[in-house]
Amino acid sequence: MSTTATISPARRTERERLELANRLYCQYRAQCFWHSPRDLVITEELIPFVVQGLRKYGGRRGFIASEQLQSSRDPD
Repeated sequence: MSTTATISPARRTERERLELANRLYCQYRAQCFWHSPRDLVITEELIPFVVQGLRKYGGRRGFIASEQLQSSRDPD
């Protein structure tokens, strides 16, 4: 298991979050994102798209993985 997966969302940096989102997009592309470009680079603005796709089409594992992408920003 990677160290990124063990960091709580509240402590994950933006860069780590983007790396995780891109990794999950590639991992679940055929199952959840088949309609999107194969080489799509996930940006901060596209993270909700990845979360939604994982929750809707990713099954139990995708749903759990989507929780890792939830907002890492601390409340002001």
